[in-house]
Amino acid sequence: MTLVDLLNRVAEQLPGCKSTSIVSLHSGLALASVAPGDADAAAGADAFTSDLYRLTANAMQELGSQDSVDNIVIEGKQATFVSTPLGDGEHFWHVVTAHDTTLGFTQAVMRKHRDDIEQSISALLGD
Repeated sequence: MTLVDLLNRVAEQLPGCKSTSIVSLHSGLALASVAPGDADAAAGADAFTSDLYRLTANAMQELGSQDSVDNIVIEGKQATFVSTPLGDGEHFWHVVTAHDTTLGFTQAVMRKHRDDIEQSISALLGD
């Protein structure tokens, strides 16, 4: 199953899914993305979240923290943005849902598919 197939499966399992992407932490560009809604808006959200990871890591370093960013969750009036770094350290998984989809359910679906997503990325990149 391809990475896009896996992302489509996730999008189908998440009510109100606006987008789901695998994004480069460094460039903010999606390796793969499924956006049943607005693809341009999804690309913008992916790039913004990449910047947010870098800014948060810099802030943590300035504060003397050795921790890394585990997850970023942003809740707005119309959407919830959930992202988590992936095991390769180069990418993160970003999911945007309608606000009425609960954070807990979104995270549960992401946990369910995380191993398959990571294996698909490794296969795609030839790791």
